[in-house]
Amino acid sequence: MIPLEQLLVRFKNLTNTEKAKKELIGSGIQKIVGVTIPVSSISFSKNTIFFKVSPIIKTEIFLKKEEVLNTIRTVPGLSHITDIK
Repeated sequence: MIPLEQLLVRFKNLTNTEKAKKELIGSGIQKIVGVTIPVSSISFSKNTIFFKVSPIIKTEIFLKKEEVLNTIRTVPGLSHITDIK
């Protein structure tokens, strides 16, 4: 019988969890806009990403919407994103 540790080794470096995706989105936006967005303020559903931040930060994100979308689409598992709200 194979020990559980050996079976789970292949999953050790997977980063496609929802939290990891949100962290990558946040770091991408920080590089573009210069503002840190907490992981708890980011959510996504179907083809849209939602940010629960102040209106000033949302305006900055919308001003650079195409650049933000292009950055988000490079994240594995988020290539289908088409809108930001």
